[in-house]
Amino acid sequence: MKYFILSFAFIFITGLLRIDAQSKEVEQYRKESEEMRKQVWASDEADFKVREIPKEYANASKVVIARHTELTASSKSKFHYLVITFTVTKSEALTEVVREMVKLNDKNAVKEYSELSFTQLKKTTNFFLENKSTIYVGVRVIKPNGSMKEMNGDDIVLTKDENKEKKAKLAIPDLQPGDILDYFIATVKYMDNDLSIKSYNVLLFDEAPVLSLSFHAQLGKKFSIEYRSYNGAPDLQVSKNDDKEIIVDVAKKNIPPFETSLWVAPGLQLPFIRMNIELGYRMMGLRSDRKPGEVEKNPDGERYLKSKQSDLSSLYFSNYWIDNSQYIPVEKMAKRIAKQNNVSYEDLSDDVKAAQLFYILRYLKLLNFDINKLAEKINIGDYSFEDIPFHLYCALKAGDLDPVLLVSNKCADFRLSELMDVSGVTTSAYLPGTNKFISLQSIYDIPFEAPLNMEGIANTRALDYKSPAKGLRIARSAPAPEETTGPSVPTSNSSNNAHIENLKLSLSPDINNLLVNRSTVLKGHSKADQQKNLILYEDFYEEERKALNEEKSLIESLEDGKKSTKYVDEVTSAFAEARKKQKDAFIKEAKEEFDQEITDLKNYKTDNLGVRHTAPDFVYSSSFNLGGLLKKAGNNIIIEIGKIQGQPFVAKPGQRKRDIDVYMPYARSIEYNIHLQVPEGYTAEGIDALNKKVENETGYFVVAASATDKSVTITIKKHYLHNFEPAANWDKILAFTDAANDWLNAKILLKKK
Repeated sequence: MKYFILSFAFIFITGLLRIDAQSKEVEQYRKESEEMRKQVWASDEADFKVREIPKEYANASKVVIARHTELTASSKSKFHYLVITFTVTKSEALTEVVREMVKLNDKNAVKEYSELSFTQLKKTTNFFLENKSTIYVGVRVIKPNGSMKEMNGDDIVLTKDENKEKKAKLAIPDLQPGDILDYFIATVKYMDNDLSIKSYNVLLFDEAPVLSLSFHAQLGKKFSIEYRSYNGAPDLQVSKNDDKEIIVDVAKKNIPPFETSLWVAPGLQLPFIRMNIELGYRMMGLRSDRKPGEVEKNPDGERYLKSKQSDLSSLYFSNYWIDNSQYIPVEKMAKRIAKQNNVSYEDLSDDVKAAQLFYILRYLKLLNFDINKLAEKINIGDYSFEDIPFHLYCALKAGDLDPVLLVSNKCADFRLSELMDVSGVTTSAYLPGTNKFISLQSIYDIPFEAPLNMEGIANTRALDYKSPAKGLRIARSAPAPEETTGPSVPTSNSSNNAHIENLKLSLSPDINNLLVNRSTVLKGHSKADQQKNLILYEDFYEEERKALNEEKSLIESLEDGKKSTKYVDEVTSAFAEARKKQKDAFIKEAKEEFDQEITDLKNYKTDNLGVRHTAPDFVYSSSFNLGGLLKKAGNNIIIEIGKIQGQPFVAKPGQRKRDIDVYMPYARSIEYNIHLQVPEGYTAEGIDALNKKVENETGYFVVAASATDKSVTITIKKHYLHNFEPAANWDKILAFTDAANDWLNAKILLKKK
């Protein structure tokens, strides 16, 4: 839970301070840091003086005794923690101080807190200015005998030291079970001329019990806020002081532990309060939507859906109505390919047109080679293109189709009525005539699959923008879309999202390892992570180039270009280096899959990239030695075949009781088709004991095993049938997942004849 809280506070920190830079700046930072620690430690909150833990939490790994947050935004009143700011003057400063005191009851808690890691700083710029942040840290350890030792919060080790981002860690040595850790992290964020909305969350849940949680904020009179309490969280106590500053308070005692890590949808299930903090004034012809000092409770979520629609209207106005030249190459390329295939583009079915336009746009926008981005594209990663579903919609229109643009909230994110920014809105193209989705949100997407983040959404909106009259290229404002009710989005089933392992096993000559010939098939939503890890940019690019009838390879194109020929050696070398590293990626993937030592990996390759709807499965293969599954028993051999599953899901003791619903990422299945060669001179025994079947309406675990004199065949199937289950079905999920975990102990005896 510590890292979940830190993520809200520090993931998006921007900064200018450079701790390892000029000595004068470093010295100034240390003075401010020391002043901050003095003031925090001098605070007199009674909750931070508690040392005794209630008996009901005696067996908890850790107990949060107190957690307090102070937030201020350019307040004139004396703030509880005075922050000295030396890097900027005449700026709006948003300052957060989070202090937590936690009792560490066991070794797991000690390990978790023995090192505090956080993003030290990150510098970004925008049209108006450079945004800046400064971070201060304080740490004290209180021993069971009452003695106290303070760490030097400035003894930070930089783990990432780059101009735009620094990551750091602070070691806390000599922690022991029974110790109390008292620490704070303070962040000062500067917002010169900043009209953006700052989203802030007050979390009222934790995986550990929390005896006291409190939050206090003072926001200067220039600021405005809107807020909402989610999922049973208490209301904010909001008032104003004599300086017309907004005062915000919330407090809660004795918060029991929540399950927050396993199949939870925070926006739908966990209690927290969300605030949007914004400067409310005019500047440079722009103005905030809010007035200074304005406070709004429970804003209408439809506002943000309409805001997204307005953004899309502006995109359409500038990117299609005024000038649609960027989509003309997509249409021309589609017509050229059709002609090369001796067909007329106009005679193609809508499905074929849509798929071809999809692949061309992906090739030109996402796969487009850019020497300046070689480092990020050389191993494909997860790069994308901003608003690519919108651009796909425009490309389909340019290609003489009649798509609509679907808009909705994201499934398992926030309810539509409870949206508080446009990031909770998602889009996808849709072809009403064919009743098919054509989503392009990731480079690995294929046509005609419903997007994952819209699965199960029933209240989509279908937007369509009409083209201007012929010859009209000038308009005064963005056109409003025609809005109709969109289709309900189906959910995929467990077979759609399959992970299938086809394994041919035999014993190594020294009978120490299993020799594995492996072919893996990934389907649907199960593909993307391994596609990102295992597919090379060069392979993806070349496969798509050939499919789109582009004559020259990437290297050949560079060689023929007057300006690009100088990059040939660099690109060739980078491609070769990436191909060498691919082996490491295959080894890492296999180790993670089987949870055993992998040696002598060879014959590794991606057999089918799974990036086309005509061949949608991602297939890769390799051979290697798998350790850890063989044991000798006299003249006999024991194969711990159950461990072929790696480490299947098993509920932790604290997760076995559940009173909140289950939100899984998607319905899915894991299957193993195993063919084990029985070595000469041995017979396989214990095969009947391998068979197992546990099945109910939430899923199943089924093992079917048989044998001949020469081989053993085993089929293992584990299916999670739905992406959502009510809490009442939790025990049924545990029934088949426990069965899979129990099967880890399954063994085959190879008996010497």
